Amino acid sequence: MAKASRISETLPLDNFHAAVKNPKGTAGVSIEDRRNRGVIQIFAKNGKTKAVERALKIKQTPGKTTQQKNFSAIPVSPGQWVLVSQTANSGFAKTIAKKLKGIGYVSEQSDSRVIFRVSGPNARQLMQKGCRLDLHPSVAKAGFCGQTQMAQMGVLIHQVDNKPSFDVLVYSGFAQDFAEWLHHSAVEFGVSVIKS
Repeated sequence: MAKASRISETLPLDNFHAAVKNPKGTAGVSIEDRRNRGVIQIFAKNGKTKAVERALKIKQTPGKTTQQKNFSAIPVSPGQWVLVSQTANSGFAKTIAKKLKGIGYVSEQSDSRVIFRVSGPNARQLMQKGCRLDLHPSVAKAGFCGQTQMAQMGVLIHQVDNKPSFDVLVYSGFAQDFAEWLHHSAVEFGVSVIKS
């Protein structure tokens, strides 16, 4: 009797990580793909945006993320946000859906988005290479967010802190190409790639 073949459990980014050699010494940029984070998109029912804001203690301020203890809320259009959990994905969508009962909807996005954390002393310079948004420190501070294109791919950017560190959300189908572009663009600064 033939043995059943094992289905590979590797993800496309695993192949990317296997090919990357981290430099010796200090890197100017660190790139981490942040796995096991819950990512959902929420939609307020017609006329219920304020009710959603109250229920989740978030705001609909353009270009400004609301930070809660367990998640970040990134406004993407009127009455819509992308929420990213700070810890493992377990039950995140269900928890938010309970709070929105009767006032909004939840769309699970965890498998369709990859989050890259870009940090280090040259992180802003790297982001400015490919970002069409103004990321000057006088404009882009902790909590800054926006939708744009980088490397001809649609992304959602959230500046996490003023070090600065940036989370870049990319659709999963483009994750490998985006990772390769990030790495190639960061080589001049010295780049460390981290698998979370």
